[in-house]
This record gives sequence, structure tokens and C-alpha cells, in this order.
Amino acid sequence: MQIAGFTALALFLSGCAMAAPAVERQAGPSGTLVQPQGGADWDNTGGFGLGHVVYEGVDQDFTNSQGVTHVKTHHIDIYLESQDGSNTITYLAKGIAPNSDNVVDEQFLVPFGYESPELGSYQLVIIETQEGFTPGFPIPITFQAAAPAISISAGPTP
Repeated sequence: MQIAGFTALALFLSGCAMAAPAVERQAGPSGTLVQPQGGADWDNTGGFGLGHVVYEGVDQDFTNSQGVTHVKTHHIDIYLESQDGSNTITYLAKGIAPNSDNVVDEQFLVPFGYESPELGSYQLVIIETQEGFTPGFPIPITFQAAAPAISISAGPTP
């Protein structure tokens, strides 16, 4: 009986781990999602479709009540949130750091193919984590930076 209880607990905890990250809301500078723009379609016809994300981070002076004097984009997380009412989340990447120009420029294999029930409308959610520099230790500042509406489509292999 104890094994069943541990199994149930493990399943519950693994389900919690798949939930969207807690987002901290604070006013301040944010990076900019350059691509895709809202209304984009990621086409996976033939199974080789790529989604492309370009995100320009920040590296600038900024002050707040927590003693932050400067912020710099540390990394972004990218996930798809379905718009079919199920609120299903599919992570594309976690912890992508920007390059030396403070830009994330990544391509992803589109996760759903022809006749997949998951084809349809999504929010492409970008969660930015910045390093907030203080006189003591740096602090993480995490927030949703963008969430354009996109669609995912796929036709049969020609």
C-alpha cells in the first residue's frame, strides 16, 4: 500500500513540474520579441518545419526599491500554450542565454505534425529572467515578456 502512495505522490509532483513557471511582475525594462510576430504560422508539412524565435535582451541601468542598479537579460524560456481551452503547455526550450550581442536567435522543430490533434492556435510565451545587479548579491527578476498568437499547421507530405 505504501508503494501505491509513493507512486501517486511521484505522479502528482511530476505533474506540478510541468506547470507554467511562476511569474514575478515588476515594472522595468524588458527585452523585445523580434520574431515571430503575432499571426505567424509555423508550418510543419513533411515533418521538417522549423519555428524561429529572435529575442533582443536588455543590458541597461535601472533602479528599483530592491536596490537594483542595473539589469541584464540572463536567459529566456519559451513555451506554447494552447488556445483550445485545455491550456496545455508544451515547452520548446528553457534557459536559453543570449549571445554576446544580447540576442537569442534559435530555431525549433515544430512539435506537431500532419493529422495531429494538437495543430491549431497557440500563444508563444516568452519568459525572461534578468540578472538584477545590487550592491550585494545579484537577484533574479522573472516575468512574461511576450506572448504573440501563432498557429501551427501541417499538410501531408507532398
